[in-house]
Amino acid sequence: MGIQACYIAVSENELNGLIDLDAESLLDELEELEEENDVLDIGKMWDGLHFILTGITASTPLEDDPLSDAIVGIHIIDEENFIAAIGNNELPPIIAALEKVDITALKAQFNPQQLTDEEIYPYIWNVEHQDSLFAELEQALLQLLDFYRRCLNNDKHVVVGIY
Repeated sequence: MGIQACYIAVSENELNGLIDLDAESLLDELEELEEENDVLDIGKMWDGLHFILTGITASTPLEDDPLSDAIVGIHIIDEENFIAAIGNNELPPIIAALEKVDITALKAQFNPQQLTDEEIYPYIWNVEHQDSLFAELEQALLQLLDFYRRCLNNDKHVVVGIY
C-alpha cells in the first residue's frame, strides 16, 4: 500500500485527546477520527508535492516555511508514525502561501527525472508520464488548499498523518 498522507479536521477537544496517547492508541484514535470528521487523503503524492513546492524532500521539512508546513504539519505528535498537527490559528499563512503558488510556473519547471534523482517518494517519477504526474500533484495541491480553507472557516485544527 505504501506511505500515504491523510489530513483530518479536528476540534480542540479531539486534538487535546491525541497529545498524550501512546503510538498504538494514537493510531486507533486517528482511525476513529477519520470515520467521523472531514478528511483529505492525498495518497502518495505528499513527498512529490513537498518537493515541487520547496525543492527538498518532506523527510527534511523546513522550519517556519508555510509550504513545508502545509504538507508535513507544524507540531509533531508522534515521530515514529509521523503524525503532526496544525493549529487553526496557524492556517492563514499556510493558506496564503498556497494561494500564491504559480501552478503554471510549477508545471513549466516540473521535471520527473529530478524527483527520481532526489529519490522522492513514491518512486514513480517517469518522464513519459510527466503530464499525468503533474496533474496528480496539482489536484493534491488544490484539494489541500480547499481542505485548509474549510478547516479555517469551521474553526478546526488539522492532524497530519503520513504513514
